[in-house]
Amino acid sequence: MPTVFEEEIRSQAELIRGRTKLGAEEATHVAVTFRDVDYVLVAARGSSDNAAVFFQYFAGQELGLVVALAAPSLYESDTPMKLNGAGVLAISQSGRTPGLVNVVETANGQGRPSASITNDVTSPLGRASSHVMELRAGQERAVASTKTFATTWHALAQLVEALKGSPLAGLATLADTVDRAATWALSATLPLDLLNAERGLTVVGRGVGQAVAAEIALKIREVTGLRAEAYSAADYLHGPIGADGSGTVLLLVLTDELSTDVAETLLEDCRRLSMNTVVLRSSSRGTFLSDAEIVVEGTEPNWCVALAEIVVGQVLALRLGERRGRPIDTSPGLNKVTLSA
Repeated sequence: MPTVFEEEIRSQAELIRGRTKLGAEEATHVAVTFRDVDYVLVAARGSSDNAAVFFQYFAGQELGLVVALAAPSLYESDTPMKLNGAGVLAISQSGRTPGLVNVVETANGQGRPSASITNDVTSPLGRASSHVMELRAGQERAVASTKTFATTWHALAQLVEALKGSPLAGLATLADTVDRAATWALSATLPLDLLNAERGLTVVGRGVGQAVAAEIALKIREVTGLRAEAYSAADYLHGPIGADGSGTVLLLVLTDELSTDVAETLLEDCRRLSMNTVVLRSSSRGTFLSDAEIVVEGTEPNWCVALAEIVVGQVLALRLGERRGRPIDTSPGLNKVTLSA
C-alpha cells in the first residue's frame, strides 16, 4: 500500500490543474498592487523559503525585479524596519508560521502592498494580508511537504506572468511536466546505493537550480535521516567541498544557469576527493562524467525543468527512506509549522 507521502507526490499535477483559473485571477490582483514597487520582500520559512529563492531568481530573470528575503525576527523588535518602495509577500502553507504576520503587518502599517501565499485563507497570515493567493492543495497529511511546495511554485510563476503582462512559456503545461516527472520517477531505477552514503550527501545547484538543490536536500534529510546539505556551485567550490571526501556523494543539479565548464570542474574536484557523484539533468543537456546520472526527459523551459527535478528529488527521498526503514509519513523530529528565527 502506498504511503501518504507517495500519494501526495502523485497528486501534484492534478492540484496544479485545479488551482490554475482562480490562482491566475488572484495573481492578477496582486500584480496590480505590486505594479509600481521597487522591490519585493518575501517572508518565508522551511520549504517555503526554498520557493522564495526560486522566486528571487526567476523574477530577476524574467522581470529584472529585485526580490529580497526577509529576516522575520527583525520585525519583532521595537525598531521599525523601513519598507519604502517594497511590496511584501509572505509564504506559508499553514499560514501559522510565527513571525510572518509581523512582516505583513509592518507593511500594512507603512501603507505598502501586502500579499500571502497560503493553503488556509482563514489563517492569521491570510487574514493579515491585503491579498491572498490560495494554494488549494487540501490538507497535507504527510509531514514532509510535497504538494504545497509544487502549488507554491505554480502560484509564484503565475505572479511572474501577471507582473510580466504576457504569457509565460511553460506555465500552461506545467501540470503535464509535473505529471510526467512523477510517473517516471516513481517507476524508475534510481541510484539509491550511491545516494545512501555513509557520510551523507551534498546537493549543489545554481540560479533556480539552487532552490532545487535546497529543497531536495531538505526533503532527503527530513524523510531519510541522512545528512544532506545544499550549496550554490560557487560557494561549494569556495571551500565547503574540502570537508567532503570518501564516504560522501555529490548530487549535482543541472539547470541552465550552471555552465558545462563549472559542472565539469565540480565533478572533477569531487572525484579527486574520492567522492561519488550523481548528476540530475534534463535530456537537453549532454552526458557528464559521473558515477550515475538521473535524466529527466523533456524540452520544457528551464524553470519548469527545475520543478520536475524537485519532483524527482521527492521520489529520491521516498525511496531512500523506504530503503532505510524510516517512518515515511511521520518524519521523526519534523513539525508541520516552521518556527521563526
